[in-house]
Amino acid sequence: MERIREAITRARDTKDKTVVPPQPPAARPIALTASATPQSDSFFKPVACNFTDFGKHRIIANEQDPVLNAYRVLRTRVLQRMETEGWKTIAVVSPGAGAGKTVTAINLAIAIGSKKGSRATLVDLDFYRPSVARYLGLKEIPSVLDFFEGKRALEDVTVQPDLTDVLLIANERVTRRGAEYLTSDLADHLIEKTTNDYGSRVVVFDMSPLLGCDDSIAFLPKVDCALFVAASGETRVQEFKEAQRILRSANTIGTVLNKAPSSMTPNQYY
Repeated sequence: MERIREAITRARDTKDKTVVPPQPPAARPIALTASATPQSDSFFKPVACNFTDFGKHRIIANEQDPVLNAYRVLRTRVLQRMETEGWKTIAVVSPGAGAGKTVTAINLAIAIGSKKGSRATLVDLDFYRPSVARYLGLKEIPSVLDFFEGKRALEDVTVQPDLTDVLLIANERVTRRGAEYLTSDLADHLIEKTTNDYGSRVVVFDMSPLLGCDDSIAFLPKVDCALFVAASGETRVQEFKEAQRILRSANTIGTVLNKAPSSMTPNQYY
């Protein structure tokens, strides 16, 4: 009997000394956040440009287009300066209408996109004379105004034209509420989304003329830099000076003399 009691006591002692392995901690829920990676290309609606009219509007049509060389030079200078400063957004502006800022904005975006690994997002914010879609031969496409009016998300008004690595946010409607929209939180969201989620190396904004409305003046503080476009023989000296005065507080990256006669262009052979 005594031996049985001792056996039971030893069994209890052994059980008490058994090491229980630690249990793994309960899995923590993972918070779902917006992806920081560029938006998939398949997300954006593809649209077909009308290349037939590109020549009429002086838009780069192909790799053999002689216009491409001039814009490649502009692209390289712009990218070098923007990379040095850490800039990603550029507004293309002019003193008045007809200076060729829209053509410059489109061709600059095409030239940037044609450089491998350099996506350009082109945004038409000229609410007085929106022309980007017309110059590219696009009809009945989503409008950036639908985004500003709260009717559509930004992704829904972004399209992918059949241009090399270019995304487009276009517009075909006129509004007199441009300055109101361009100083809103939605404008900040547009900039943040296109620079961070779209994989854009550069976001190019085609703006309203500096003189005659306050849209561009309202928006310039939000962008990194501005490209000033003047037309040879058309932009008046007084308009040029007034526009320069407005741009004093902006980071003006350079000035493009558009519509210059061939005699003023160096290295014609090349």
